[in-house]
Amino acid sequence: MKPLLLFVVATFIAVTYAESKDEDIAARISTDIHKHKVVVYSKTYCPYSKKLKKLLSNYAINDLKIVELDKQKEMKAMQAVLKRISGRTTVPQLFIGGEFVGGHDETRRIEDRGNLRKLLEKAHALKDSAKSTP
Repeated sequence: MKPLLLFVVATFIAVTYAESKDEDIAARISTDIHKHKVVVYSKTYCPYSKKLKKLLSNYAINDLKIVELDKQKEMKAMQAVLKRISGRTTVPQLFIGGEFVGGHDETRRIEDRGNLRKLLEKAHALKDSAKSTP
C-alpha cells in the first residue's frame, strides 16, 4: 500500500508542478506581449524569422523584444502557450500593440499594402510616433 500511495503523491506533485510552470510561462509571455509594443517570437535558424526581423529593421522601433525560442530552455512549453494565443505552432510570430499580427508572410503582405507603418504608429512603436501631438 505504501508504494502505491507514494506513487500517487509523487504523480500529484509532478502534475501540479508542471501546471504551475506552464502558468508561469503563460504569464511571462502575456506580460511581454502587453508590456512591449512589438514582440517577435523567433528561432535563430529559421529563414522566415530572419526575413521578418530584417523587415522590421527598416523601422525605428522604440520598444522591440525578440525572443529566440531555440535559445530558451522551456522552448516546447513556450510554443504550446503561443499556440493557445495565436493558434499557430510555427515561427516567427509577431505581436504589435498586444495583438497577434502573424508570421513573415502576413507581415510582408501588410507591408506591401502600406499598412505596417500604420500598425506600428497606432501602437506608438516608432521613435518618431512616440512624440505626442498637440
